[in-house]
Amino acid sequence: MPQLIVTEKIDGNPVAWRCSDCSQSFSARGKLTTKQRNDKVNAEFKAHIEENHKSESPRPMAFAAAVPLPRD
Repeated sequence: MPQLIVTEKIDGNPVAWRCSDCSQSFSARGKLTTKQRNDKVNAEFKAHIEENHKSESPRPMAFAAAVPLPRD
């Protein structure tokens, strides 16, 4: 599944991100609180996933490390 990766910080606060799968940029600059910034970027990212990554299946390795193989 795609994830947001921080690409820029100002005064220690994230203001720009990118999609881990396709490198689409997301920005939340300006006079916003941390909550407003997170809400804005998360809403944009959710829409991005629905439009661009919905049909992609999860990466197999994401499950391989977390789920033990059944034993016979």
